[in-house]
Amino acid sequence: MYAQDLLLFQAALGLSEPWRVTSVEFDRESGRLDLRIDFPRGATFCCPECERAGLRAYDTVEKMWRHLDFFQHQAHVTARVPRVECPEHKVRQVAVPWARERSGFTLLFEALVMAMVCEMPVKTLAGLVGEQDKRIWRVVHHYVDRAVEGQDLEGVERVGIDETSSRRGHEYVTVFADLDQRRGVFVVEGKDHETVQAFSCFLETHGGDPEQVKEVSQDMSEAFLKGTREHLAKAEVTLFCVSLRDRGSAVFQPNGG
Repeated sequence: MYAQDLLLFQAALGLSEPWRVTSVEFDRESGRLDLRIDFPRGATFCCPECERAGLRAYDTVEKMWRHLDFFQHQAHVTARVPRVECPEHKVRQVAVPWARERSGFTLLFEALVMAMVCEMPVKTLAGLVGEQDKRIWRVVHHYVDRAVEGQDLEGVERVGIDETSSRRGHEYVTVFADLDQRRGVFVVEGKDHETVQAFSCFLETHGGDPEQVKEVSQDMSEAFLKGTREHLAKAEVTLFCVSLRDRGSAVFQPNGG
């Protein structure tokens, strides 16, 4: 392959020094494109912990990642990933710019997965991209967990609570929503009063204040009502009847009847 072709793939991957594409191989029979990334002898890297620069490779290990398809063909990236010896943090493996740590996919492939999973079940998505669904689930869980933990719940005042079956049978999860922002913010296993306690703790650790919750909207669950009175004590509770015959709502004052 010509040098300008390698530079084209290097630019497409967004690589910068010392990383460079050193070879591109296409297997027509298997329908697979393999790109190899490497670095020149004497290249230096940063410590992934403290970002100390100028560290030479201590040793290397070869890794492979699934990349975005090249037309209808699977594409894979292979690279020697070095470890460096930092005076402060000892031997550490460097972070590569095209993939997160311990992932078998490039960041661009994971971005595609997260865009598609909003529109279809994971099993369907896995079939479309030719991967095992458990590998796709690992990607989804990583980014969903990161988004949940990164929430800023300061100012949450109106909360909705409801339970739903997580699987066939009677395995339930309870969902908590910020009614003003119209978004789910917390999910926990079970449907008893302890789920409200779990939400209260989550709220506190993400910038919110249980005492600032002014209203809770829920069904007529005694368990939720007990949890709200204990852990969201200053909130008015709006109860919604779920039967067609008794459809309606009632407002209860905090700690009231």
